[in-house]
Amino acid sequence: MTFEEDLLQRVAQSPIAARLGRWNGVPTIHWGDRPEGAGLTAIVFTMIDPGLDYTHGGRDALRIAQVQADTLAPTYSDARAVADALGLLLEGAAEVNGRTFTHGFIDLERDIPVVGVAGARSVYGRTQRFSIYHKE
Repeated sequence: MTFEEDLLQRVAQSPIAARLGRWNGVPTIHWGDRPEGAGLTAIVFTMIDPGLDYTHGGRDALRIAQVQADTLAPTYSDARAVADALGLLLEGAAEVNGRTFTHGFIDLERDIPVVGVAGARSVYGRTQRFSIYHKE
């Protein structure tokens, strides 16, 4: 499995999943974009840098992936609570499908401006950028 699939599975198997909306029967955790009509609260991940590193012997087994996570919710308090829980989860170690997540750091964290469209409810958000250390 890919890093992206393993990271989604890690979040889906955590207590955070119970706080998320649903899309086709699964928690709303996505890469790149949230599908139209997918439930809120949602987490949308974006790969910034897959973290390839090299030594004189070739690729290093330890990767430091740079990942952005946007948490979107119907209220600011929901967005903040899920983002805080996500930060705590990704700072810790885990094993998923043979991939070892050794630790992670929050490099940046800020609010996303409220998105409102006439006739639709507002969406609140929190964005985080993580350095996620992992071995395949």
